Amino acid sequence: MITRDIKIRVRYKETDAMGVVHHSNYVTYYETARTEMLREFGTTYRTLEESGVMLPVREVTMRFFVPARYDDLLTVRITLREMPGVKMIFDHEVLNEQGELVNTGTVVLVFMNAVTRRACRVPGWFAEIFRPCFPEG
Repeated sequence: MITRDIKIRVRYKETDAMGVVHHSNYVTYYETARTEMLREFGTTYRTLEESGVMLPVREVTMRFFVPARYDDLLTVRITLREMPGVKMIFDHEVLNEQGELVNTGTVVLVFMNAVTRRACRVPGWFAEIFRPCFPEG
């Protein structure tokens, strides 16, 4: 299992008429955390796509607990729970500055051949990046 904490500051445009972060923004927060986690491991979505593999979202689930508001500094705790295969599953916990749980969510992505648009296995070079964190996989 791999876990990273990514900090995100809530921008005014991400809030709704009630002054609360609009629910749609959490998907963006999750994506930002995934992108930064990949960077920490020395790769990017661009590199994956240039190799002929895409990683579209198959499923997103979320739960909300307390509201986040403009200018809050959020911590998005992202966890890759298992070695990538045909899919990657990320769990997310969003915490406010007081350490309160704001939101949880899971995102399932699938590896897809960019030409055939069919599911495929994780590219070997990509899997090797994460292998040291999953010695059993």
